[in-house]
Amino acid sequence: MSCSKENKKLIGRINRIKGQVDSIREKLVDDLECNKTQDAYEVIRQLSTIKGAVNSMIHSYIEHFAKEHLVTQIKESKDIDEATDKMDALLEILKSYGK
Repeated sequence: MSCSKENKKLIGRINRIKGQVDSIREKLVDDLECNKTQDAYEVIRQLSTIKGAVNSMIHSYIEHFAKEHLVTQIKESKDIDEATDKMDALLEILKSYGK
C-alpha cells in the first residue's frame, strides 16, 4: 500500500479515536461536580475501546513502516552497522511499547 493511502487510513483512525476521546471528555466535563449519575462501566468500556484502537493503530503503523520504509533503508545501507542500528531502533521502540 502506498504511503499516502496508509497515511489517509491512519488519519481516519486518529479522527475516530479523537471522537471517542472527545465523547468521554464531554461526559466528564458535564459532571465536574459529580452530581450526575454516570455509568462508570460505560466510561471504562469506552476507554478500553480507545486503548484497543490505539494499539491496533500502532501495529498498523509499525507494519507499514517496517515493510515500506525500514526494508528499503536497510537495503540501501552500505554499512552493516548502520542497518543494524536502524533495526535496533525499531526493536527499542517495540520494547517500550510493550511495557
